[in-house]
Amino acid sequence: MSNNSSALASRSDEAQGLPALIFLGPPGTYSHQAAFDVFGDSVHYVAKQTIADVFESLSSDLPFGIVPQENSTNGSVIETYNLLRCEVVGRDSFVRGETNIPIKHSLVVRQNVKIEDIEHVFSHEQALGQCKAFLKAFLPKASLVPTDSTASAARTLLNPPSDSFDPLKSAAICSAVVTSLFPDLEVLRAGIQDGQSNMTRFYIVSYGVDVGVPWQTPPTYQKRALIRLLPDRDSAAWDSSRAIKALNIPISRIDRRPSLYSTTFHDVYFLEVYAEGGGESDVAWFDCVNQAVERLRQAGLKSTVLGIW
Repeated sequence: MSNNSSALASRSDEAQGLPALIFLGPPGTYSHQAAFDVFGDSVHYVAKQTIADVFESLSSDLPFGIVPQENSTNGSVIETYNLLRCEVVGRDSFVRGETNIPIKHSLVVRQNVKIEDIEHVFSHEQALGQCKAFLKAFLPKASLVPTDSTASAARTLLNPPSDSFDPLKSAAICSAVVTSLFPDLEVLRAGIQDGQSNMTRFYIVSYGVDVGVPWQTPPTYQKRALIRLLPDRDSAAWDSSRAIKALNIPISRIDRRPSLYSTTFHDVYFLEVYAEGGGESDVAWFDCVNQAVERLRQAGLKSTVLGIW
């Protein structure tokens, strides 16, 4: 990322003839970095304010997007899974791939601000959760203020002082790349994340399932699929063994969120499955997943394929 800082800053406003890719902005977020690492100059980057905006903006004019799915320190990204509950996912938009990047957080401030000056720390809730040990040790009395993204937290520091905000008593947790985008900011502390193996996984999403993804550096991951499973409305509890038996494909993860459409306190489940052998063709893997969904249907379970990659 450090070698691509100037490229990231300029590419958001260029390449109008290329397909558009939406990311959680503003420029300089980890979503921006993750997208640039695999798409490079093959797409035109369009920043959106929230993860919901990314999903909701997918269209024939804005055919691709990237959303954070999970962090190795702080777990699943709840906002993304809440949006995966919506019917348009699996009907109009689909997960088409994944990519991982290491996350190295920095404490960023206006120039000449010292750590003892800081009373407020701004960042996305995931980043705040990934830096708990540092915040407890060095800023135990600072108030933590969630923002839409890490880069928007950095941009907040550039706002003028007001009765409720003093930029010289504030800091942001974000990528160090923002100091290239916003020259008035500087890194006060680097590498403040909990653990050095902090990684975030992102889903690549598209409008429509047939549009070709314009990878510049295609990720080389095992073939996977994401299936949304809604238990019977009349069932008191989810019979996981029945679902796993019917699916009959290796499952790498199961996530759940409250259902939007079912009985109170019934959940919707997200099953990520993978090709065990790894040597299947795309067509064979597509057929395998659809056969599994048919087995779920025959077992009385309502399911939707949200993506195959």
